[in-house]
Amino acid sequence: MAKRKPISLTSYVTRILLAAFAGIFILLAAVLVIFQLLLQHNIIMPANVGETAARAEIDRLRQAGRFTGELDPQFYDYVYFDPDGQVQDTSLTGNDLQQTIEKFTDEDVTYTTGAYVSFADGSRCLFTWRYTAHFTNKTLQQLLPSAELVYMVGTVLVLLVFLFFYIRLVSKKLRAKLVLVESASQQISEQNLDTPITTSAGIREFNQVLGSIENLREALKTSLLQQWETQQQRKQEIAALTHDIKTPLTVVNGNAELLLEDELDAEQKQLIQAIHNSGSKAQQYVNALQQLANFEVISEEKEPLTVDFLIRDLDAALAPLAQAKDIQLNYLYDSPLQAITGSAFMLTRALTTIGENAIRYTETGAVTIQVTQTQQETRFSFDDNGPGFTKEALQHAKEMFWQQDKSRTSTSNYGIGLALAEKAALQHGGQLILENTEHGGRVIFVVKN
Repeated sequence: MAKRKPISLTSYVTRILLAAFAGIFILLAAVLVIFQLLLQHNIIMPANVGETAARAEIDRLRQAGRFTGELDPQFYDYVYFDPDGQVQDTSLTGNDLQQTIEKFTDEDVTYTTGAYVSFADGSRCLFTWRYTAHFTNKTLQQLLPSAELVYMVGTVLVLLVFLFFYIRLVSKKLRAKLVLVESASQQISEQNLDTPITTSAGIREFNQVLGSIENLREALKTSLLQQWETQQQRKQEIAALTHDIKTPLTVVNGNAELLLEDELDAEQKQLIQAIHNSGSKAQQYVNALQQLANFEVISEEKEPLTVDFLIRDLDAALAPLAQAKDIQLNYLYDSPLQAITGSAFMLTRALTTIGENAIRYTETGAVTIQVTQTQQETRFSFDDNGPGFTKEALQHAKEMFWQQDKSRTSTSNYGIGLALAEKAALQHGGQLILENTEHGGRVIFVVKN
């Protein structure tokens, strides 16, 4: 099936207006046809029915030469005056009667909506009518206003209903076209840059907007790929550089240790000890940088992982540390736990880092590691018996290279462990939560299943 050629917005709006005018014209023609059919079937009488009936009565009374009183004022009204000008019989009452007498005062005048017929005895009869269509049925005449008014009101109502539904239809079609533009914008905001925007709204101006959004998608994708490649290259360079720096630092520290074993005077020993301490400190910094670089460079495909597998790896890493400090590790979780999808390296490294921190800040007692799971997420909760987080640490401990100088400070802590753990949680659709308990600190590592 051939693709329809897009039209301009002007042509689209013109079609909408022409369709609206055509619909109004068809409705007016249909209402007019219905009105004519009602006239043909004598359901509605024409506007001159009153004059026709009145003229027929006038001719009949003239032939009779007197007022017979046998009148049927369905489409007209009458007033019969005696020779003295007093009203003897009428179809009118109240103000209508008074206004009619005042309006038609002279029987010698030709009126468009009234006429007199005079009799030999000096009496006379006035007939009046209105040029308006009437319902033939007397009940309809009493219940409804004139047929013309019903016709006009009905026509207006039909047009209003038509316009209401037509506007809704047009709005729905326009909304569907605008949704295409909105969806394209939403795709960009959700960073879905791999899927081309190929939809067509059928309107040239809308398609131009979609084309601009597609160009923006391509430009963003190219720019982000270039940035990512540059960052990856820099991270690999940093990782290689930190690895190369470790060799000369090892040589410096090794030689310093050998010199410390020799017979030295106090000043020489102090200087060599300073060299050894500075080299050790520099080596710790390099190890921290290497850990950070390796974590960000490694790109591992996510795969199904059982929680038991993660706990076994975690326990293998934490058990020696806990045993060295005579600290007990308590694992609390209900089996079986459903598998989660993730990177084994990132998850194991993050959980191990959190566990090591919990052991480091626990002097005595136990570290409790609890695993809870819902249909949507899995939570690893680490509770220690340490001093807990300070107010400042709760706000900044997850920031890269942030260090506190109070209760949770360590000489080997460079402020990257919790930052890397949070990165791992975020890359698995979760989060890292820090809080305090009655007995110490708590770190909750949350990942999506």
